[in-house]
Amino acid sequence: MILEAVTFKLALDFFIFLKKNRITCTSIKVDFFDRVKHEYIDFADVAAMQAYYNKNYIPIDNCFLGDLVSIQFFLAESELYDFTTEFRAIDVTNKFTLETGSAYDRQRNAGRKVLIDRQIQLIKNAVTDYVKYWRELKYIYITGIYSPCYAEPGWSENTWWLKSFREAFTTSRDTSQFPYSDITIVENPPK
Repeated sequence: MILEAVTFKLALDFFIFLKKNRITCTSIKVDFFDRVKHEYIDFADVAAMQAYYNKNYIPIDNCFLGDLVSIQFFLAESELYDFTTEFRAIDVTNKFTLETGSAYDRQRNAGRKVLIDRQIQLIKNAVTDYVKYWRELKYIYITGIYSPCYAEPGWSENTWWLKSFREAFTTSRDTSQFPYSDITIVENPPK
């Protein structure tokens, strides 16, 4: 389930990145699409996603593409500053909306706005990076790969590109590298 594992890992790395920035995500809804139907799985938090990844995708099966995994919804909370800000992300890969809320304090809300806006921008930038990679993986999924188990990467369409994604997302690194700014993902093999 190579494509499923890679798209799930992308989602997991996205949430780990937010956690590193002190934004805790819960009530995560993930969509597994198999070209015919959507199946939604809910995860209580990032730790539940990590456990699911470890159980289902290690080691990664290269012989089966699997489903296309995408983030549909999540709740987030930040206590980075001396107050709590809540976020609600809806339809992440399609018509993304982000709703925010915080403890109401008329005297402090004006001063807090700039801090909240920084967190909103961090989440929006992370979603933009996530969706960019997800759309490339969706393209691979839609156009298909002939025999991912037996095809030499580069020999058939998209195998090199998928191999490049797998190496970028699932190498022996212990931590998430999202937003993968120092990683090169190559669509075609070197000539």
